[in-house]
Amino acid sequence: MNLAKFITLLFVLPNFLIGQSSDPVLFKVAGNPIHVSEFEYIYNKNNGKDADFSKKSLEDYLNLYTKFKLKVQAARDMRLDTVPALIKELEGYRQQLTSNYLNDKEVTDRLAREVYERQKKDLLLSHILISLNNNPTPADTLKAFNQINDIYQKIKSGMAFSEAAKTYSNDVNSARTGGILGWFSAMMPDGFYALENAAYAISEQGSFSYSAPVRSRLGYHILKLEKERPARRKIEAAHILIKKKIKGYPDELAKRKADSLYTLIKAGNSFEEFARLHSDDKTSSHQGGNIGYFAINQYEQNFEDAAHALKANGDYSSPVETNIGYHIIKRLNKEDELPYDRAKRKIQADITRDSRFTLAQGTLIEKIKTEAKFNYNKEAFNRLVNLMDSNFFTYKWKVPDNLVKEKLCTLGKLDFSTDQFMDHVKSNTRMRLQGAEDNNVRNAMQNLFDDFISQKCLQYEEGRLEDKYPDFKSLMREYREGILLFEATKNVVWDKASEDTLGLKIFYDKNKSRYLWDERAVILSVTIDTNNTKIAEKIYNKHKGTSIDKLISKFDKKKSFLSFQKNIVEKKSTDSYVGLNFQKGFMSPLDKDKINENYHYRKIETILPSGQKSLDEARGYIIADYQEYLEGLWTDELKAKYKVELNESVFNSLIKK
Repeated sequence: MNLAKFITLLFVLPNFLIGQSSDPVLFKVAGNPIHVSEFEYIYNKNNGKDADFSKKSLEDYLNLYTKFKLKVQAARDMRLDTVPALIKELEGYRQQLTSNYLNDKEVTDRLAREVYERQKKDLLLSHILISLNNNPTPADTLKAFNQINDIYQKIKSGMAFSEAAKTYSNDVNSARTGGILGWFSAMMPDGFYALENAAYAISEQGSFSYSAPVRSRLGYHILKLEKERPARRKIEAAHILIKKKIKGYPDELAKRKADSLYTLIKAGNSFEEFARLHSDDKTSSHQGGNIGYFAINQYEQNFEDAAHALKANGDYSSPVETNIGYHIIKRLNKEDELPYDRAKRKIQADITRDSRFTLAQGTLIEKIKTEAKFNYNKEAFNRLVNLMDSNFFTYKWKVPDNLVKEKLCTLGKLDFSTDQFMDHVKSNTRMRLQGAEDNNVRNAMQNLFDDFISQKCLQYEEGRLEDKYPDFKSLMREYREGILLFEATKNVVWDKASEDTLGLKIFYDKNKSRYLWDERAVILSVTIDTNNTKIAEKIYNKHKGTSIDKLISKFDKKKSFLSFQKNIVEKKSTDSYVGLNFQKGFMSPLDKDKINENYHYRKIETILPSGQKSLDEARGYIIADYQEYLEGLWTDELKAKYKVELNESVFNSLIKK
């Protein structure tokens, strides 16, 4: 079983802040207390609308949660909480959770709301780009800035934007079309937040259709808003692709095949089956053509427009031409606009992976510095700056031998010294070398010091998360106990059920009556790879009175055009018998495949009576049942081993009806 899935199935622990005096102990396992707040929240969380606080409902859930706590206690007694791999795994979960807390929530909420509102519309954008490399010199930056400003003045003076794009833009692909980039919506990719702000600012002000120059990680842009529309949002679709022989050129043969498939689908044939058999997109054909969800500007405009033109799930298009071929598109699902409260979590998760997250983190760092009464020794910092030599912006630089170790700054009860900061400078070569752009040692040192303090602030805050945020503490308990329970159950139940061959055999022998076959049919699916109707009919009629082996021996000794598949299916598997009667010798009609131009039919070769499944035939079911049996034995053993003490008066106080 997957650990992440296992933990998800466990009890989601609470964000509860109740004083001990008003949060009595409900029960104890081996002397360890479980408080009302923990139990009540978990009860509500897992029962939802059925959490009626009736006596029976509470007793049932108390029994379930007590078993959970017994197993956690067993895991601790097995010292699983000391296993290095599990400690490391828990730390990994902690790091994932930490990112949600190491930011300023007010700023994060504002950024999330901004994205949510922007996602309500799509913008068709054009741009003019004067590009810069990844590490431009100040001279290169100034040159690019002057170029973009000159272009901006030309546009303001009346030059057509499209003409300026064709003449000056370094983006060769978009320049050909007058700068057209395509449709966009928030969030733009990481590194383009300033560009996104500029685009939506044009939309909001309405008075200008283009922006002033704006910087991104690619260089300087001037943006133009061509159109806007209500957001299309993501759509899930499937397609059948018939490729062109030469990309970008019409292909009459491919078009005729796509048209033929479309006509047959309209007549009632399965879209998914045709995708599996005929689509040239082999990455999606085995999934019935499903290409998943896609956003705007991800595929060619013709394809996207056709997909979004489909009005309802299940609708499909007539063949749509793109550069690579002809597509029949089926709509599977479409994202709706969610209320902000539901959309917020995903948006915030996306923000943490984007450069705009530094805004929220920067505000948090300032708050931490204030709360922790941060101060630093300016004189000590100045002495460090004066120690830097001419090699500071090169790989040759080393920490000065005459460095004096002294206190540089204080954060809460933590002191940081000059040698600690110098270790940070030494280990951040890239950041140090980037300072060579303006060749100012003091500025470079200040940037490195700010980075050093930011890291220390975040480490300081991370160490206080359990004390500061009850919900964080609860989530960490959930992960901790989930990991312990997973490992204990794996050792005691799952592994044993898989590896204990003798125990599994004994369990099977005692419970054979559970593992029986229903009546089964042996079904032959026969394909005759010919378009000769007479031969196909002759083979079909001959098969009514002979075996498949004799049929092949008579008509296709080289096994070049007559093939079959054999499947054994139970009678209760009704889907397998569509078009067949459950009787020996029954044959479906001879059917011609209009696309592949071959013939096929199915025959029930024989009927197998109901009977006993062998251990190997039922192994998966037996192992699952044996696991359940072992888990029951383990639970009974733990109940006998550990004392469970219930405070009945506290329990009775929870009953509401």
